[in-house]
Amino acid sequence: MAASLGTSSLAEVHLEGLDQVLHDLANGYQSSVDYESGPLGVPALDALLEVFMLRAMKSNEPASRFLQSPAQREQNCLDDEEMLFRRGDPDSEAVMPVEPDSIQREAAFPSNVFFPDSVRRRKSTYPVVEISSSLSAAGKSQMLYFLTARMVLPRFYQNILIGGQEATVVWIDADDRFDANRLLAVARNIVQRARQTLDPDALNEDAGGPSDEDVEAVLTSALHHVHVFRPQSSSSVLATLQNLDSYLYDLSRHSSASRSLQMVAIDSATAFYWQDRLRDETARTEEIGRSRAEVDREREKKQSFYLSDVYAEMVSELKRLQGRFRCAVVYTTTVAGGRPANSSSSSEPGGRYCRAPALKPALPAPWGTFPILRLVVHRDAVRSFPPASSTQDVKRDAPTRQSIINQGKFSAWVNSWDREEWPRRVADGVDWYNGGSFPFYVRESGIEIPPPDR
Repeated sequence: MAASLGTSSLAEVHLEGLDQVLHDLANGYQSSVDYESGPLGVPALDALLEVFMLRAMKSNEPASRFLQSPAQREQNCLDDEEMLFRRGDPDSEAVMPVEPDSIQREAAFPSNVFFPDSVRRRKSTYPVVEISSSLSAAGKSQMLYFLTARMVLPRFYQNILIGGQEATVVWIDADDRFDANRLLAVARNIVQRARQTLDPDALNEDAGGPSDEDVEAVLTSALHHVHVFRPQSSSSVLATLQNLDSYLYDLSRHSSASRSLQMVAIDSATAFYWQDRLRDETARTEEIGRSRAEVDREREKKQSFYLSDVYAEMVSELKRLQGRFRCAVVYTTTVAGGRPANSSSSSEPGGRYCRAPALKPALPAPWGTFPILRLVVHRDAVRSFPPASSTQDVKRDAPTRQSIINQGKFSAWVNSWDREEWPRRVADGVDWYNGGSFPFYVRESGIEIPPPDR
């Protein structure tokens, strides 16, 4: 009997190589994305992201789980978990077919949820956000600073709920404008605002509250997990992306081994566009009089520069990194032309209508179809004085106008360039969410992105 039991037990043993074990671990245990806070940790952005990432949405539910009550979010989470595990259970009567093009939400679950094979092997979609403007100083880099600070800060420090992601960020500084002091100020402001929510007695050092020196040490430690690269051309950007995983796996070069890569930020993706256009035109000029076979052979060996080839490889590398590290990609672009190419009307609460900006993609394919969420940002303008204003009118209104400027109010909108191609549920979701817009404030002390109205 023992021999029979041993034979049957041995027959159930399944041998797997180390590669398969590592693959299962990587796919079974997700990154440190918090289900409640969302992939970017900023509710205003995560709400809009979900409008575009979800392929199906109940008509009687709000456009985003981030605008629902905690009880609704908890129930939806339980329903989703039950559905996912039933899909992976061959004995369940509730087994549902898996659509190959379905957008996955598994990355939003806590990292300790182990998914069955049928769920785990489906292709996941990770956040890709494009932040554009037609002018400089519109708030693009400032939003990147805020996202970066939220991702590298700790979730808690002593008795303070900071709300960070405790992750790693790779910042590709193509514009050569990265300001570490500004990032430190933004991170400090986030911690200071978190401290203000505590009871004053809790901030007393004798009661266990952290001192200012302790907070500065935490900030400095967090910023060590922002890895900045300064490429000097698009070819250099591509090389950086191709070797990024090797750098991150080299534990002798940094101290981020214990953290997941949460975001690859590129500021900006259009930094070398006109330089690339010139190189591309030069390469095509040199083709004149040569055989097509010779040109194709050099192109295949990458002995000449072609803009479309380099940009396609850059997007391919970013997708590869997302598949390996389950990270978000957020990049900025500046659209030449000075003004939006067209615009479309969208409603705001209260029946008031505004015109949502519609900027044509600044980069050619495949960049144009790469982002899931495309935002347009700009600084809110102060209305100029009427031509007939007197000196007294100007002096009277000047303090009010200056106070408005000091607020540092900016606005972010969903780019409505290709709105006619959106599915109806996406258009309705964007309209429901304040027309796809939200404000943010950029001040010397830091940056604030208010949470969505609940």
